[in-house]
Amino acid sequence: MSILVDIAAIIAPLFIIAGIGLAWGRSERHFDTNMIGVLSLYIGVPGLIFSSMTKLQISPSAFGSIAGIFTLALLVNMIVAAIVLRLMKLEIGAYLPGTIFPNNGNMGLPLCLFAFGNEGLALGIGILVISALGNVILGIALVSGRWSLREAANTPALYVVIAALIFLIGDIEPPAWLANTTEIIGGMSIPLMLLALGVSLSRLKVQSIRRSLILAILRLGVGFGSGIFLAWLFGLEGAIRGVLILQCSMPAAVINYIIAVRFDRAAEEVAGLVVASTAISFLTLPLLLYVVK
Repeated sequence: MSILVDIAAIIAPLFIIAGIGLAWGRSERHFDTNMIGVLSLYIGVPGLIFSSMTKLQISPSAFGSIAGIFTLALLVNMIVAAIVLRLMKLEIGAYLPGTIFPNNGNMGLPLCLFAFGNEGLALGIGILVISALGNVILGIALVSGRWSLREAANTPALYVVIAALIFLIGDIEPPAWLANTTEIIGGMSIPLMLLALGVSLSRLKVQSIRRSLILAILRLGVGFGSGIFLAWLFGLEGAIRGVLILQCSMPAAVINYIIAVRFDRAAEEVAGLVVASTAISFLTLPLLLYVVK
């Protein structure tokens, strides 16, 4: 029972904040989801990445190992999900990011800390960096339908990661003003994205719910399977094994919805995927924690 209470404490803020957005949307008050998307993608998320990376308490080699294996997990997810989406006759560009990029931040990190302490949190942050960077570069390319070096070069998150790596590899502590600023900026992104998610759910059509459930099961099932497979393949044990499986098994990230809104690609259905996969996770997390522990 205590595990369920702890899990509920982690997930409840997601539903409460999204619920506020849902109520706002149904009140028909103005809410500029496009502006929120731009603020989150180009200011909030880069701040979150820098703040998280410069707080890492693991060696660069350990960071490289967990980041590399998780990148392989994303590749496995991408291949399997693309095949399934093709069979379902859905637009791969619109739906693929939501099925491959998990919520490694505001849901994954607390679970890593809860299950494996500070070591788990540090490993979880290493995965978050790869997930967030891949989402804002590859995710944007897929949803927008175009890939160019210029667009990738214009992604602030890319330069933020490079800057954070300099601090991390050089074992340099960022000045207090920079650390505090990026922490505050990063902290705004999650509640803003959840509010926007709730507003979009108020516009979700009933006929989209079944599809959202199918895609949610795809996200969770393929993610869990790839985590188990790669942990076995690389002979992982202990915290690194558990964190990899946990983070691979998280529901769809809210930022997938923000990107869908930014480029007007099936935003309401992506919102349904995010909520459906998060709701299913609430039911399956006790079993997941049992597996990784």
